[in-house]
Amino acid sequence: MQSRAQGSRLKPVADSLENVGFVSKGDKKLLTYQAQHEYYDKIVARYMKFCADHSKDLDAAFASLPTSASNDATSNPPAALPSSKRSPADKGIPPPSSELSTLLLSLRKLREATLATASETPIDFTQRVHIFSIRLSIRAQHPPSYFPSLRYSLDKLHSRSHPLPDSEVKEIVSYLILDYACRQDDMVSAFELRARARRDYAFSDKTIDQALDALMHDNWIVFWRVRKTVDSYTQAVMDWAVDRVRRHALKAVGSAYLNVHVSWIVGGCTGDDEGWTWEKLVDVEKLGWEKEGEKIVIRRPKTRAPAKPEPAQPSTVGS
Repeated sequence: MQSRAQGSRLKPVADSLENVGFVSKGDKKLLTYQAQHEYYDKIVARYMKFCADHSKDLDAAFASLPTSASNDATSNPPAALPSSKRSPADKGIPPPSSELSTLLLSLRKLREATLATASETPIDFTQRVHIFSIRLSIRAQHPPSYFPSLRYSLDKLHSRSHPLPDSEVKEIVSYLILDYACRQDDMVSAFELRARARRDYAFSDKTIDQALDALMHDNWIVFWRVRKTVDSYTQAVMDWAVDRVRRHALKAVGSAYLNVHVSWIVGGCTGDDEGWTWEKLVDVEKLGWEKEGEKIVIRRPKTRAPAKPEPAQPSTVGS
């Protein structure tokens, strides 16, 4: 009896989210609305715990997923390896990357289940699942999770018989427009969607207009200003363009100035004078400019050779 008790203590506790499989692979645990609702509640509870566990630096926790170039809607990023530098207080907390990956994968299972039982699952519940999934995966910057949900929510889940709230329609349209413009660098699709949304949904948003105008005209000053005024979800979508905007700013400054103050170029070109230093900027962008005190020398004016004296003209006096 004692050995069995010891064995039971050593047996790993099953994860209630990972125990559920995909409907497409034959798992039937989520084929009822009640099971879906209970699973959704577990996901939300785990998400709230994730936010509480990493409340000291939630932005870093959301940025912990490995960058994935995959556009496959069925793919999920692998969790990063646990850091050996984790503090003793964090030892009982899963690494943020692995927990995010679990949450994203669980939401994909749930979305797939609601699609399989569309005739029985209440549409308002399916809408709620997709909106929650969109917001979480946007913060985690995982396009294979949020982009298909954005399109599906706008094209399929929002209907005359079951309309989404106006605020959520505006939110979805805004994310889609910015994703086209910032992540996909597809300005044509961004402007086409804005025109269609104005016609079909009475969409209007000055912030989106300013962001598109800034990207179209390479106005990094306006882009950084807009980025600082939006909420964390919108900022996460805009962040797909920050490398592009920063490099254009540096290129423009490099072609227009001989020298600039270091704080001006660090803050002005990156849009973030707190997270960047001159040394970091040099390392990331491989800049060859020189630093002299607080001045960055981009290029030095060419020194002109001294002008040759004019040859003496023969005197005409007395001729």
